[in-house]
Amino acid sequence: MFERIVCGVDGSAASVEAARQADLVLADGGRLVLVAAIDLSDAIHFQIAPTAVHAARRALEKAEELDRLAHEALARARTEVVRAHEPVTVEVSGEPSRCLAETATAEGASLIAVGSHGLRRIEEVTVGSVTARLLRHAPCSVLVARAPAQGRWTPRRIVVGTDGSEAAAGAVAVAATLGERLTATVETVSIEHQRAAPGLLEAAAGADLVVVGHRGRHGARLLGSVSERVAHSARCSVLVIRDESV
Repeated sequence: MFERIVCGVDGSAASVEAARQADLVLADGGRLVLVAAIDLSDAIHFQIAPTAVHAARRALEKAEELDRLAHEALARARTEVVRAHEPVTVEVSGEPSRCLAETATAEGASLIAVGSHGLRRIEEVTVGSVTARLLRHAPCSVLVARAPAQGRWTPRRIVVGTDGSEAAAGAVAVAATLGERLTATVETVSIEHQRAAPGLLEAAAGADLVVVGHRGRHGARLLGSVSERVAHSARCSVLVIRDESV
């Protein structure tokens, strides 16, 4: 299980779901850090104002609004956390994916949890830009949380992909641990070079969670690209395991 988890929240339903799922996969006695990133570039791109004073005032008002929304997002996410003991809430300034990665590094976290999309994204399948950047550059494993069709996320079927590499072995080990902890069945699917991502997605139909390594036997050419494609297209939550964090 994951001893330290950083979870990004932005007030969207997707980020609330990420907080719920992060809470569920957190190790007993683990540390959960809820992070709201305020991108002040949003405040700078204000509407054209008649004077510099008006422009500055509008930018300040926008910054204050973003701060308020961040506080509300953190408060809402915190109410969804039931297992973590005294979850930490943090408000930071900067581009969200960078802020989450930096916080994870500072915390020594082994997992970053994010929603599949945020307030600026309405698609139910493809991931948002923040999540996409984290899948490529996060310093640790990444959980892309998607809400179940109904009810709360309670994994009963976990599918894990393997290509025989060390990274894939780490993913299989994590899936086994999660399966035991969550009382879920775990199915291991061999990833072949041809149709790797489609094959794993087909096997994962009806699953509650897909686990896959970030890099495999052929580096980015196999598991690396497969993990991103699966995270983008799966209809359930996807856990991408980096070998350095298992």
